[in-house]
Amino acid sequence: MKFSKIKIGSRQSRLAQAQVQEILELLTAKDVRLEFDLKTYQTAGDKDKIIALTENMQDDFFTDTIDEAILKGEIDIAVHSAKDIPQVLGKGLRIFALTAPLDETDAFVGRCRLSELKPGAKIGTSSLLRRKTIETLYPHIRLVDIRGDIDERIAKLDRGELEGVIVATCALKRLKLDHRIKDILPYETTPLQGQLAVVGREEIFFLREIFAKIDVRLTYGRVSLVGAGPGDPELITVKAINRLKETDVVFYDFLIHKSLLDFAPDAEKIYVGKRKGDHTLPQDELCRLLKEKAVAGKNVVRLKGGDPLIFGRGAEEMNYLQAYHIRVDVVAGVISATGIPASLGVPLTSRDVASSVAFVSGHGPQEKDSSHHAIHIPLADTVVFFMGVTKLNEIISSLIEAGWQESTPVMIISKGTTSEEKVVVGTVGNIVGLVAKERPEPPALIIVGEVVRFWEKREGFHKPFLYLGTNPEKYRYLGNIIHFPMIEIVPHALTPEMVGSLLQKLPEYHLILLTSRFAVQHFFRILKDHHYSLKNVSAIDFAVIGEGTAMALRDFQLTPKITAPEETGQGLLKVLMECYNLSGMKILFPRSSLSNPFLKEALLAKGARVDELTIYQNRKPMYRELPPVPVEGAVFTSPSTVRNFLEDYGVIPASWQILAKGPLTQKALEKAGYKCQVIQERGA
Repeated sequence: MKFSKIKIGSRQSRLAQAQVQEILELLTAKDVRLEFDLKTYQTAGDKDKIIALTENMQDDFFTDTIDEAILKGEIDIAVHSAKDIPQVLGKGLRIFALTAPLDETDAFVGRCRLSELKPGAKIGTSSLLRRKTIETLYPHIRLVDIRGDIDERIAKLDRGELEGVIVATCALKRLKLDHRIKDILPYETTPLQGQLAVVGREEIFFLREIFAKIDVRLTYGRVSLVGAGPGDPELITVKAINRLKETDVVFYDFLIHKSLLDFAPDAEKIYVGKRKGDHTLPQDELCRLLKEKAVAGKNVVRLKGGDPLIFGRGAEEMNYLQAYHIRVDVVAGVISATGIPASLGVPLTSRDVASSVAFVSGHGPQEKDSSHHAIHIPLADTVVFFMGVTKLNEIISSLIEAGWQESTPVMIISKGTTSEEKVVVGTVGNIVGLVAKERPEPPALIIVGEVVRFWEKREGFHKPFLYLGTNPEKYRYLGNIIHFPMIEIVPHALTPEMVGSLLQKLPEYHLILLTSRFAVQHFFRILKDHHYSLKNVSAIDFAVIGEGTAMALRDFQLTPKITAPEETGQGLLKVLMECYNLSGMKILFPRSSLSNPFLKEALLAKGARVDELTIYQNRKPMYRELPPVPVEGAVFTSPSTVRNFLEDYGVIPASWQILAKGPLTQKALEKAGYKCQVIQERGA
């Protein structure tokens, strides 16, 4: 392809003109040949070679006059070192292309290697980042500020004014001076070092189209900073789930409920720690890995507790990635400051009690800071402290100094919204002593203010029910629910022959029975894993038990023909008999590993042909201690929850109220010698 002559602007140095030639060669490799006129300019940085680059200076120090020339129409595009362009371009300008880095490292040019330099040797550098890093790595040398282009800096070495200079490796390579390199330095350099940027007027679309061919950003993936909520996995948002479903890599913290990773079954999972005193991966290294995965074209989810931008490192990660022109978006999460008190029925504001609330971090900028210092207390009716248990003495002292009464209620919630939740309630005057006795563990939230009295009024809410099944949301009407599952759902391994037979026979079935949301999820997972089009099953009728299973099916853009309102095999059979002549019907029944023969036998008795297929296993989780809190009772949701609980704990405590879902669970409890009350699910 060939286009009209365009006008290119650059700085006057030999390196700048080599960079223009590099852009033209990249275009030629894409079969784009440009006729051009080159016009060179002196920028503020070229005119002022006295000011040290370690000083604060204007963002466009090395681009100002060239960018002005673009806006005036003197030139069509500019070729810049990408690290020189401002974080925010001037109005009307746009980066048309960012090239892949030629080399991102720094190099040492000298008469000997860095390790061989004598103490006090003068080494020239022009970057504050370089200075700080090199002073740590090589404290025996003396760093001096230098200015000028690469040729001028190396000339200072050759004249004996310096023992060496530290410069960008890419500059030496572009000028064919890489034979002068003595050492490559072991640190991360300035963002975009080694990359070139093509800048033009944003309205010139045909030029944007030309240079898009060499724009490396078009090959980058996206990084999503995703909030997972305060602990309860059901408090994650729908948008967050969708991000997980489409991601290639998940970086997750210690506080993330591991079940959330099931939404990204095929993604690479990278644990990055992030608990107090134990950071598996340093923040700098984490940022570098996020960049590395995105630059490789991966869609990345950075899964964080709470909200990614509230008292976390989300802003640092976002700024770091955006400095490399990587697309970052944020999926808000339910923060612990609102999610935890809401789950306990404690409003942070209430008419006539509290009209303002403030959120405060219990730690300073450095998370490892263990020094004792006063904490600023904002003027608000309710104050919520994050990460404050280890700083409780300072918080209480600061509250008293700020004028808070010792009778003011204080509430500390450890591991809120999880099965290990623990609540300590006291006052400004006595909470330190109570915490020393009760020893709540981080992460914990501290709420100070009159709103805490709402907790004290909620009689019957203090003692929660243990919910032993898999969908606690349907039982929230009972009050405070601790999800303590006694069953674990995992895929059942199918042989290639079994899968092949299933996919071959699928179009022959008249009806597919799905009796749980897990049956839906695992059945369609099999189809997805083997690239089986959903169009091939859309003509088959689906019959499901319960609205929850129907909703799970609708997630795959399919609507069940039958939804049995009574969530039992008997209830589903009744509806099937009303809607179909079952004789001769060919029915597929994907199900769990726990066999209840009723439905299959009843359908066979009506003349149907039924193929059962085990697609997931319902098994007992590993033993763990019961939650260390008083509970009112337990909700058993299936015979397997009864069997697994008794296997692990021997007996159901006599003080517990025993609740059972459905007649089969009731029979299992009665057979074990326990009286119970049958209850129903409510809600979604």
